[in-house]
Amino acid sequence: DKLEGKQLAPETRETGIVAVGSLVGKLCQQKLCGLQVVERGVETILRGLRGAKEEPEVVIHLLALGNAMLPETIPTLLDHAEDGPTAVTAAATSALQRFPVPDISSKVKRAMRRIFHQKRKSYDKTCRLAAAEILLHNQPSPMDVINILLATSEMETETATFLLLKVQNSLR
Repeated sequence: DKLEGKQLAPETRETGIVAVGSLVGKLCQQKLCGLQVVERGVETILRGLRGAKEEPEVVIHLLALGNAMLPETIPTLLDHAEDGPTAVTAAATSALQRFPVPDISSKVKRAMRRIFHQKRKSYDKTCRLAAAEILLHNQPSPMDVINILLATSEMETETATFLLLKVQNSLR
């Protein structure tokens, strides 16, 4: 019904969008991205994201994109990760965490460094931790590890301990 443009109850629509993202992701994993229904699903999610006026609507569409895990949507996720309000930034960084290592480019890493080190604006702790995790789980440079370790001295004990454990795990 959603793909046909029918109006649905908000809860049904939200669940449907997230499910469409999951379905698109599963079909693409099976090398069926070229199917017309998959392309319509992706376009429905992206159109909904572009037309979303309220923060919860944006978050739902970002969750759907995260479920789809399509490399071509990474620039869209990056835009929302860096420039959105807290919930939007959290949803976008969370979606980026799901992508495999080959899809995490130097552009993604630069954006995650800006988020972690709060270069453009102040970010929520959860977003900063997600950015650090993306850096640490995707072939971190020695400088990334050093900078994350240095940053822990300015963090709350729990957050610093969490990051130190992440660094230890990535070094292993």
